[in-house]
Amino acid sequence: MTAKSYTKTIVLFIAVLVLLTSLTGCSDSQVTGSNYGGQGRTGSDVYPVTVTDVLGREVTVAREPERIVSLSPAVTEILFTLNLDEKIVGVTDYCDYPAAALDKPKVGGFANPNMEVIINLEPDLVFTSAGVQEDILHQLEKVGITAVVLDAEDIEGVLNNIKLAGEITGSGEKAAEVVSNLQKRIDNVAEKISKTNTRPSVFFEVWDDPLMSAGPGSFIDDLIKRAGGRNIAGDARERYPKFNLEVLLAENPDIYIINSHAHKPEDIKARDGYASLRAVQHDRVYSIEDDLVTLPGPRIVTGLEEMARIIHPEVF
Repeated sequence: MTAKSYTKTIVLFIAVLVLLTSLTGCSDSQVTGSNYGGQGRTGSDVYPVTVTDVLGREVTVAREPERIVSLSPAVTEILFTLNLDEKIVGVTDYCDYPAAALDKPKVGGFANPNMEVIINLEPDLVFTSAGVQEDILHQLEKVGITAVVLDAEDIEGVLNNIKLAGEITGSGEKAAEVVSNLQKRIDNVAEKISKTNTRPSVFFEVWDDPLMSAGPGSFIDDLIKRAGGRNIAGDARERYPKFNLEVLLAENPDIYIINSHAHKPEDIKARDGYASLRAVQHDRVYSIEDDLVTLPGPRIVTGLEEMARIIHPEVF
């Protein structure tokens, strides 16, 4: 693992922990403006439009945005998916997907974007995340820059974010098309999983020192369940519970999954005490790109598909 990948993993992992805590109790994002005529509308007739973001803030977008700054890797991915790349004038250092995002002007880190740089880009709309970015959100509000907070805790939240981003950027029809295609893929997984009779137990390693997994309320827990598995951390009291080796051995998961930024399956198999795990003995230790299962963007559905293939290869 490179130093860059390790740093990215640490920063985004911490950001996810803060984000999930901040989202508890927040209202769903929605469009509420009196000029909003329904899903799929595009053009100047949509504006002004008022939305309620994930922090419960009512934000009015006066006109179709032409200069957009995204402080969220997930939203950057959404904007490119909606073919809005020509309107993106700034992204963070961590907005690295798709590859074209790397060519966009940078405004700093995920947790500490440069306010001066953002202002100099003269955006008419800024997308932010919750949690660690709330301070920059308040600064944007003070200088009169329109900002919308988009985040999600599950797949449904991602689909809602895509629709909302489409409506407030004048790309409602494209957003509806994207969501429809993603929903078909989600339904396809559900249809295949419905044919299975087993629910293998799964341990997803979020972090190795200390050993941590993903519990209820996390994207990973949602994906494991949708993919036909039983998350052994699914009944934990925390979203990211710690595990010791004794508990892990007692649970003895059928499948062990790690994120590809941190380790390889061979690393897990070689750990002291892990040889007695059922997943190791049956060669069912897998890696998956962490962005596919933690980043609330369109690729979360790809993460679901990969998770389902890992857990139930017999139906794919």
